[in-house]
Amino acid sequence: MSWWHAVLLGLLQGVTEFLPVSSSGHLALAQMVVPGFEQPGVVFDAVLHLGTAMAVVWSERAELMRWLTTPSGWRLGGLLVLGTLATAMVALPIKDVAESAFTRPVWVGVGLLVTATVVAATRWVGRPGRGEPATRWADAVVVGLVQGLTVFPGVSRSGSTILAGLGRGLDRRWAARFSFLLSVPAILAATILQIAGEREALVRMGWEFWAACLLGATVAGVSGYLSLRIVLRTLGSEVFHRFAWYCLPLGIVVVAVGMTR
Repeated sequence: MSWWHAVLLGLLQGVTEFLPVSSSGHLALAQMVVPGFEQPGVVFDAVLHLGTAMAVVWSERAELMRWLTTPSGWRLGGLLVLGTLATAMVALPIKDVAESAFTRPVWVGVGLLVTATVVAATRWVGRPGRGEPATRWADAVVVGLVQGLTVFPGVSRSGSTILAGLGRGLDRRWAARFSFLLSVPAILAATILQIAGEREALVRMGWEFWAACLLGATVAGVSGYLSLRIVLRTLGSEVFHRFAWYCLPLGIVVVAVGMTR
């Protein structure tokens, strides 16, 4: 993997992570056509996701400081911990199956079709709803469980968890912010598990691989921050659901191509 590959894949991750189009699906498709791309497991993907998670940390730094210093912040922290545990309950048992799907175009295409359906549904789900103070423990569990299912490539984490929050009666903007905050501990845990599980292969990859990971994560973080700003704006308008019109034809094409291979 060259440094140019790291830059391009990092940019792709950053642009698509918070848009409801599935960054994992786009990475899987791009890596299928990038000549000479190689990684142990999905370590490179995990590190890129860590880069965009840092964009959330920077964007929500004031909230995270409140989490550490005030009673209302401690409650938010508890919600995030509970949601993360729910994510782990779903994601860990299906982890190996989901990783195998990264090299199967049909599975990625099906995931994109699921995303198209989920994102389209956000048009009709959700009315003026509850904000952070009225967020219930059950809300965190449901959003966390849905996040666990999005380990499959092509299934948008942001689109699915935002829909879950809307379905639970959360306000649109808060549903998005809670989704993004909940992604941080899940991504951090997933990155640690990937590195631990592939440590022998990573030793063989050498410093060049880690340098490419660092470069890709940096690009993903910067571009992800800009993407995050766009998503927060589109949630306040009637544009968010229109991303379904991008995922639907793309998913159909990927499934069709995959069935011919």
